[in-house]
Amino acid sequence: MQTIGRFELRTISQHFGQTVVGIYETIDEALEGRDLKMKSQDLPLIIYDSINDEPVLPLTRKAKQ
Repeated sequence: MQTIGRFELRTISQHFGQTVVGIYETIDEALEGRDLKMKSQDLPLIIYDSINDEPVLPLTRKAKQ
C-alpha cells in the first residue's frame, strides 16, 4: 500500500484564497516546512490535516522579518 501526505502546508491570500505549497507525512515535517517557508515569504501559513479535513493547530501567522 502506498502512503499519501497527510499534512498540507497552505498559504492564505486575499486574492487567491488558500494554496497548497507543501505536502508532508508527519506534523514535524510540516512544521519544518512552515518554518522554511516563513523565511521566504510573508503570507499567512496554516498546516491542514487532509484526512480530517481541518486545520491542525491555530498556526496561521505572518513570517517574522
